[in-house]
Amino acid sequence: MKAFTLLAALFAFSAQGLYTSSSPVVKLTKDNFKKLVLDSDQLWFIEFFAPWCGHCKQLAPAWEKAAKTLKGVVNVGAVDMTTDQEAGAAYGIQGFPTIKFFGFDKQKPQDYQGQRDDKAIVDYALEKVGSEVRKRSSGKGASSSSSSSGSKKKETKQENASGASDKDVTVLNQGNFDELVLGSKDIWLVEFYAPWCGHCKNLEPEWNQAATRLKGQVKLGKVDATVETALAQRFHVQGYPTIKVFDYGEGKSDSRAKDYEGSRDANGIVSYASGLLDKADVAPEVHELITQDVYDKNCKGQVICIVSFLPHLFDSDANQRRGYIQAITTVAKKNRRHPFQYFWLQAGDQLDLERQLNLGFGYPAVVAISPNKSKIGVLKGSFSETKLAEFLAELMSGKVALDDLKGKVVIQKAGKWDGSDLEPIKEESYGDEL
Repeated sequence: MKAFTLLAALFAFSAQGLYTSSSPVVKLTKDNFKKLVLDSDQLWFIEFFAPWCGHCKQLAPAWEKAAKTLKGVVNVGAVDMTTDQEAGAAYGIQGFPTIKFFGFDKQKPQDYQGQRDDKAIVDYALEKVGSEVRKRSSGKGASSSSSSSGSKKKETKQENASGASDKDVTVLNQGNFDELVLGSKDIWLVEFYAPWCGHCKNLEPEWNQAATRLKGQVKLGKVDATVETALAQRFHVQGYPTIKVFDYGEGKSDSRAKDYEGSRDANGIVSYASGLLDKADVAPEVHELITQDVYDKNCKGQVICIVSFLPHLFDSDANQRRGYIQAITTVAKKNRRHPFQYFWLQAGDQLDLERQLNLGFGYPAVVAISPNKSKIGVLKGSFSETKLAEFLAELMSGKVALDDLKGKVVIQKAGKWDGSDLEPIKEESYGDEL
């Protein structure tokens, strides 16, 4: 009970301390919001915040300074969404701080997406004053206090739309976090999110797409911070989404988690993760293609599958095969940022597939397969690390001639290579002929 009282007191202190009664920032509540804002013909710049939000605390000094500068020109207010959620309910507030400018037409507040310093805030407000006056003079800025429910519904529907599956994103919780993340060598990117957060919803399809592209190289996870509150507190999550990075290697700990510093689109996430892989010198996986499951799990969606048919051990040896695989791995490391998945198999183990792909001109042979577009491209000429690198570069620049993939790729079960040469065939002795 004592701990609860102390916690409540801390929150109360934060709420009162963000903007005091003497602050030039007007405290807006569910009781005065309609009268002061919606029913007025004045211009308002309003921050919707939570007292525990770190970004809100960082904004507060600049917001107060801007309020003082704009006094008599634009009203600057703030709504504490932890105590007066009803005041912001109509505006789909899904992250903190959210800043909106209310012009003469109160039905259409505009999101502020600029810098969070007082000069940028003031400059934006003054620009909007001129814009609102010009609209009013042309008759386009009529005031209205009714909410635009149709627009709100449309916006919500778009925000909830997700174009990519989260099948490759690991759902993390208090029960599995330490084992899966801290207990592994893998690089992890972990998103802490809230289901109602608009920025989180915008990130979701990008996060899902990046997880699929990075599968087998970097693991992406997600934590619902509204449910897993203890985990969120462990990693000092103060806003949504928060992305934490856990580098490659053993001995991971809470203190070694660092903040993600890349962009929040799929390409940016993949590029950032690839940089971590380069720094750690982690080689992409080159899958031995011996079952249908290996192919189906890794060659799907918007990837290009590079399949290398290596000579049978009857025609080669273990050292030569290891050399081929090392060449593939070296090229793969240099092409992390491209959506390639790599496979190798022994020539002769999948004769039907070789016929389907029109192979038979010597081994090693390399085929690029696009499962999404059902297209294939074949490396022409001899195999080498340089030739393979050139082939991948030409694939990405569209210079490789493509043919249709005829039929489904079917992989017959084959034995896994144990790394050794074939046992020599022993000649059996049948004794002297009669």
